[in-house]
Amino acid sequence: MITIKPAQSIDQNAIAQLHATSWQAVYAGLLDEQYLSKGVFSERGTIWQHRFSQPSANQRIFVASEQKKLLGFICIYLDQSDAQGTLIENLHVDTGTKGKGVGKALLQHAARVIQAEASHNGAYLEVLSQNVSAQRFYDYFGGNPVLSQQWQAPEGSLVDELVYQWEQIATILER
Repeated sequence: MITIKPAQSIDQNAIAQLHATSWQAVYAGLLDEQYLSKGVFSERGTIWQHRFSQPSANQRIFVASEQKKLLGFICIYLDQSDAQGTLIENLHVDTGTKGKGVGKALLQHAARVIQAEASHNGAYLEVLSQNVSAQRFYDYFGGNPVLSQQWQAPEGSLVDELVYQWEQIATILER
């Protein structure tokens, strides 16, 4: 049975590891190969060390697990934008677990948290233009691509991305 709970510092290393391996799988051919083979682990580790040691007041991180194994995580920033609402900064699921409802459970859990805690009823995220499977996932949950832009990856690459938006977070819960 999948359990979703707030992340704790004990989850930090597993989250960083999953984040890095997810980037290796999804960003292959888009980001520098050397960065993805080695640098991504220390860079994502530093990001997560900072998020756990110095969390912002609007940051919420949730983990999905089963029998103590991390299956996925989501990180959101409530009311990050006056215009768009809550930023869904990260949503990653273990590659061996994809298609089993973990992403849906995490996204819907975050939507309920946004409804309960945020003053703005919308949400948004950024997704790479070539990450078609993630786009299909967000399309299914009623997200709309509203902007095309470029992201400067940590290793310096410029990559095309889309900003997806939900004007009403309740749309996610209807699926």
